[in-house]
Amino acid sequence: MADVKVVVQELRASAQVAKGLAEEFGAPLQPALTSATTVSGQLVGWSVAVGLGHLGTSWSAPLATLQQRIASTGTNLDANAAAHSHDEQATADVWSQQGANQ
Repeated sequence: MADVKVVVQELRASAQVAKGLAEEFGAPLQPALTSATTVSGQLVGWSVAVGLGHLGTSWSAPLATLQQRIASTGTNLDANAAAHSHDEQATADVWSQQGANQ
């Protein structure tokens, strides 16, 4: 069985990256989806109008879900880092108490 070494600082760094990606992800998407919907209304009769309208309306929810999932990953990584940090401190405290009792 392989040894697993958890580096709390790396978990926290990864959490910040995920949260940053989630924030950056939404900025260009919403204007693009809004533009697609708006342009589709202006191109009535053009063959691309339906496709643009569909893009603007049908992609909004899945992309929002993806953005939320990335943000949740960051939150989960932070929680994992906090749990590991707590466990390490609790283990150190027990070992310190054992040493003091001998």
